[in-house]
Amino acid sequence: MIVANFYNIKATNGLFFYGLDYLRDSCDLLRIILVRPELKRRVSEELPGVSIIECSVWRYLIEILRARLRGDLLYTPTSHPLPFISRQWIVLHDSYPFEVGSKAKLKRILLKWSLAMSRCRVAYINRSEAKPFVACLGVDARRMIFAPNRFPDASQRISHSTSQNGIVSVGLLGTDSAKKNYDRLFGAVRSASLSSRLVFRVYGHNSAYFREIQSTFPDIQIELVRSDEQSIDAFMNGVDIIVSASEQEGFGRPIASALLSGLPVELLDRPVFREFFNGGARFHPDINDLVQSLSRLNVNSMSNISFVAPADVVEGYELANAEIRRLGSIVVR
Repeated sequence: MIVANFYNIKATNGLFFYGLDYLRDSCDLLRIILVRPELKRRVSEELPGVSIIECSVWRYLIEILRARLRGDLLYTPTSHPLPFISRQWIVLHDSYPFEVGSKAKLKRILLKWSLAMSRCRVAYINRSEAKPFVACLGVDARRMIFAPNRFPDASQRISHSTSQNGIVSVGLLGTDSAKKNYDRLFGAVRSASLSSRLVFRVYGHNSAYFREIQSTFPDIQIELVRSDEQSIDAFMNGVDIIVSASEQEGFGRPIASALLSGLPVELLDRPVFREFFNGGARFHPDINDLVQSLSRLNVNSMSNISFVAPADVVEGYELANAEIRRLGSIVVR
């Protein structure tokens, strides 16, 4: 059986939906999902009928111990391995938390130590950056597995232009941390004198990072679209183009949804984005070049994007799903 460990997920972000996608195909093997109290309702809505336990720290530790004694597979869709538990599957999405910030070095040491103290499986969601990072932590290749995101269904687009009075609506994705590079993006927009021609709609949560960005750039139209209150389909129908100034993403679920629905996407030229979105998105060497492309936008002449998910990524998702089911069905005595 499978015990899903969502305890380290604090919001309905990409990690949350990544984990749910894999669990949907293994509900018959799912014993319980461990969550923080604030996420119980959302998990219940996404996976009705599944047993969900909202955890304090002590309840979490007790349920982990019970899972270990039963021999359950502990499925953790985040990079939080627990030492001394070998029947465990953890996921490395990107190296950003372990390379940037005042606590990055400590986080990296703890991750490497925890991985060394267990024989858990380590999934990586991309081969261009996450896989080499896992390898540099000393994880044996036999413990590693490619487990990419499931490419989402295409958003149902109703309108192909939201432009009013020549103002173009630009969609931005995520509000979780400075890795989104909104300070550099909006600084370039300001320098290019584009503030009056663009409105930015940011899909995410009302985080401290978003509030800081909004207060730093009062001259730029920046609107929050709360992802807990509006579907991704509705958001895609409210923008003319999707833009990302991020340099360190593990995948980009909304980017995939936008491309599959035919919405234009502008990205920085980074290996992860090339791995998943080559042939669909337009790539730029730096943020200034990306912003210059926004200055040339003409929504009336925009054409739909034709894009299909890479076959090897689709196959990777299916193989990882099958491996989780195989491990979850093993009876340990």
